[in-house]
Amino acid sequence: MRESLLGLRLPDAVETLRREGIDPQVTLTAAPRRREAQEGELRVVYASDDGRRLTAARFLNPIAFRRQENA
Repeated sequence: MRESLLGLRLPDAVETLRREGIDPQVTLTAAPRRREAQEGELRVVYASDDGRRLTAARFLNPIAFRRQENA
């Protein structure tokens, strides 16, 4: 697993790989009860050794989420 990409925002990870000439295949995943959720930002939870496969999941940013609720 390519650990240097774990936790990165998905667009940042994809950009990093494209600079290396790799166009990764991206798979999205989520907890069963959150499959339809659209809030949160996509972050990398798995990256193959060669960087050609990424898996991303949505993570809430509690600070930003609270700001939206209070707006």
